[in-house]
Amino acid sequence: MRKVFGISFSKKIFALCSLLALVLALVPLYRLALYAVPRYDDFSYGLNMWKAQRYGYGLRTILTVGYETALGFRYSWQGTYSSIFMMAQMPGALGYEFYFWGPVLLITALVSSVFFMTMVLTAHYLKADVFDRIAFSVIVTLTLTECIYTAQQGFYWYNSGVHYVFMHSLMFVMVAVMVLLSNAKKIWSSAMGCIMLSFLSFACAGANFVTCIQGMLLLAGFMILLILNRSKKVFLYVPGLLVYSAGLWLSFSAPGNANRQAAYQGFGAARSILYSFRAGAQNLWKFSGPFVLLLMMLAVPVILMMVKKTDCRFRHPWLFTLLSYGFYCTGYTSSFYSMGNAGLSRTWIAVSFTFQILLFANEVYWLGYLTHSKAGERLGRVFGAGVKHYVLYYLAVLVMLLAAFHFTADKIGAVSSFGAYYYVHTGEAYAFHQEFLERVRIIEASDHEIVEVPEYAYKPWFLINKDISEDPGEEENRIMADYFGVRELKRVSRADYYGE
Repeated sequence: MRKVFGISFSKKIFALCSLLALVLALVPLYRLALYAVPRYDDFSYGLNMWKAQRYGYGLRTILTVGYETALGFRYSWQGTYSSIFMMAQMPGALGYEFYFWGPVLLITALVSSVFFMTMVLTAHYLKADVFDRIAFSVIVTLTLTECIYTAQQGFYWYNSGVHYVFMHSLMFVMVAVMVLLSNAKKIWSSAMGCIMLSFLSFACAGANFVTCIQGMLLLAGFMILLILNRSKKVFLYVPGLLVYSAGLWLSFSAPGNANRQAAYQGFGAARSILYSFRAGAQNLWKFSGPFVLLLMMLAVPVILMMVKKTDCRFRHPWLFTLLSYGFYCTGYTSSFYSMGNAGLSRTWIAVSFTFQILLFANEVYWLGYLTHSKAGERLGRVFGAGVKHYVLYYLAVLVMLLAAFHFTADKIGAVSSFGAYYYVHTGEAYAFHQEFLERVRIIEASDHEIVEVPEYAYKPWFLINKDISEDPGEEENRIMADYFGVRELKRVSRADYYGE
């Protein structure tokens, strides 16, 4: 029995197996991207690109269209300039066969940024070896990709995903650059880090309000830590702070914000902050759930291997958790202030990313505290001295993951890779994509100003949440009609359209 329970494998094997698991999980996500199609705001924000690309496409077109679109929406709707610049690059404007590059960009941005940030943080603060860092980074990355709040609006709708997933991914990269800059030893590396931080600061300042607020708090908080540690390198962060401040002013002072605000009734600052703490508590389980907690269990041996060798003492864990909760709750404040509610589902994508990252940060901090503190000295000796990658431990976690999956009612929504696999292999994604192309052919071939299109027979949830309306006056109908150059566009039943 001792031999059976003592079977383990090396760090290198576990790291390689983790990387393989990540690759396999990403395959169906990328595969489903081939069937994604533009919808709703894709058509309005991509309209300028659709018009301009007919006369040529290149860097000049990208910059011109991005600037003009951001400027136009600055005066008409909102000032989130970097998000709008990216929205204007809607790949479907170059041809519907290119729209899949949007989801590919979003998935790749999230995976690479989370992996990169986690690798940097574990190297700087824990001084962990490369195999432990790889394994832990894979687990964190898998958690954010598989347990994304809504893959539909995060991965497969370009306009929504670029506003929240892509911009939050840039914030993760910014955090990594902040840490790397503090370790820069040479003048050229410090200069490059300062330039990169300034660029990322400008991008994050013009992102959605969750990202821009949290990014500013992270930058300012990191500078405060440097000041407390009497580090002269704090001056390297001043350009980034100034650029971030200027970007926030540029975003918040946009005349279009008043037009957008007129459509909603928000709360005051104090009330918004108070409600944010309540909303944060209400959504704790919604953003964690069994799969996130089991993936955290999977990370326990790796974390223990990292924290037992570090010089960090992990002081005041309760304070760290309290600060983490407060930072997580800032994700709701802008929505309460501007709209009077906790936010839209796509807003919660960014909020859940922050929450899940902080969950792992607290797991590391508390396990580090138990390993090194006097109060947890005995527990630290038990786990810290003999922890290994025991096969039976991972088999037990795997069994629990399979059991959780079995008893989950919404399997498609709970695990994004399974949802993508389901829609691809049932043929729903392909059928829906063909129906979209047929709809486009109907509109483009019509010589009437009022165009009717048949409703979709297949509606895979990851690729569409609702069809256009039977009322041509609805906003989505009007946006799509404007894009295709017709006066009115409406949906009719398939029976009416085909005369059945």
